[in-house]
Amino acid sequence: MESIVRRGSLSVAGIAWATALVLGVGVLGEDPALLLSDLVFPAVAIGAGAFIVLAAVGSQRPSRLAWSLLGVGVVLLGFGEAAWSVYEIVFEVEPPSPGWPDVFYLSAYPILIGGTLAIPRLARNGYQRGQQIIDLLVVVSGLAMLAWMTVLSPMFSQGSGSNLSQLLVGSAYPLGDIFLLVIISVVGTRRSLHIRDLSLWSVMAALAVMAVGDFLYLIELPSGTYLSGTWLDATWLVSYGLFAFSAYRLTLPAEVRREREGKLPMWHALVPVGVLMSINGLHLYRRVAAGESITIELILTVLGFLILGRLLLIVAEDRRLVEEDRKTLISIVSHELRTPLTAVDGYLDIVLGDWNGLADDDKRQMIAIAHEQARLVTRIVTDLVETSRDKLHSTKLRLELVDVGELMRQVIGQLEGGSRFQHLEPDCLVAGDRIRMTQILTNLFSNAERYGQDEQIVGVVRHDGTEIEIAVHDGGPGVPRQHRERIWEAFERGNHRFDASIPGSGLGLAIVRSLVDAHGGTAGYRESEILGGACFWVRLAGIPVEILQSRPVPALLLS
Repeated sequence: MESIVRRGSLSVAGIAWATALVLGVGVLGEDPALLLSDLVFPAVAIGAGAFIVLAAVGSQRPSRLAWSLLGVGVVLLGFGEAAWSVYEIVFEVEPPSPGWPDVFYLSAYPILIGGTLAIPRLARNGYQRGQQIIDLLVVVSGLAMLAWMTVLSPMFSQGSGSNLSQLLVGSAYPLGDIFLLVIISVVGTRRSLHIRDLSLWSVMAALAVMAVGDFLYLIELPSGTYLSGTWLDATWLVSYGLFAFSAYRLTLPAEVRREREGKLPMWHALVPVGVLMSINGLHLYRRVAAGESITIELILTVLGFLILGRLLLIVAEDRRLVEEDRKTLISIVSHELRTPLTAVDGYLDIVLGDWNGLADDDKRQMIAIAHEQARLVTRIVTDLVETSRDKLHSTKLRLELVDVGELMRQVIGQLEGGSRFQHLEPDCLVAGDRIRMTQILTNLFSNAERYGQDEQIVGVVRHDGTEIEIAVHDGGPGVPRQHRERIWEAFERGNHRFDASIPGSGLGLAIVRSLVDAHGGTAGYRESEILGGACFWVRLAGIPVEILQSRPVPALLLS
């Protein structure tokens, strides 16, 4: 069956295009050209549609229904051509309007539109669908204006002698072509399920050529300049040849596209604007031909081009920001993973380098620290994913009794370089997740080291009423007032946003606040009363020692 469809569809396409060439060049006289047109049109149209249906039935593609509908629509166009030929050859009269050709032609439009819409495509996100809807509204409005200016307005102004049915049928053709062109723009600006899908592009080109031919026919018909068997008929024959070629391509294997829908190409944004600009150009031409002034129209045209340039700049800027976001992601990973990986590498290097010289207790301690830091790396990777989904503040905690002062001492000991001092009050106990709190302290100290511009950093853990306050002070310039709330947002670096000399992603403080929120605490900023720079603080509910002495730890954590 496939071989029959391939040979038959290529034969139909060849006949259609050869006939189009003959009619377009005009080598035949009027009567032979008319006879050739009347004989070839029904044959190639019905043949192209039938081969599309046969190819769709034998295809393994998920678009069999869509292609079957397209084939049926083309066959109906062929029936319309056959009815037209019967009137001209058998009855030797012009086909009436409305008549049987109109019945077949107009019934083909909804089937062709339905088949085109049924073609599967890759899914798009909400923003892309919204952009597509707006583009469609622009294209529909523009094409409706074009149809009114070129076809409908002259038809109604000159149709005083026509009955209502003639006017309705006459206006149905341009409206059907408008819908076809809109559907073509929809399918043409979305990605097919298959890579290099020439069958899809062939049928879209066929529909576009057919619609353009219909518009040209309706423009020439009122003036009486249309003649059968001329170059205008050649456009429809080209369309039928493309339909037949799409049937041939449909029988060939197609590679399935496996990647998701990417960003829209730049030319997609120009399609609706190009439609409006073309209509505006036609309007200017008509006014100049009528000897009317076009000053205001020219000004509006210049403004339109300026707006178009502005839109293109916005698109280019959006793409630049996307590229910056990709680079930021790499910076985020390096920023969040550098400290724990450095600790893992350092301790394992010491253990492996002096295995026989180290005491067993030292080995166990170093391996335990390396293991804890490795777990921290795993948790950070999870946090990056949860931060992107805005779920970190609701993360599940593994509560245990944590001595915040002792934990800060361990964190300071694991950090490299610098002079770090600490003021740790005793018995600063909280119910918290040790790994999460280690991450909080590590981020606070890393932030102070990066932006403090000073070797001296002071960590303070103290009682503040019923709460435990953790504060990290630095001697840097501090944070300007306008950025003090914004710096807690993800990817926000305050006045260092464009400062490439200071590395950072702007994610550390966002993670701190989210984790503190998960612990039921608060986090904030104030000017350092110790070093005069920045002070980032965290407050968590403390556990008084007397309560700890009177209640078992498991019961305390459950309460």
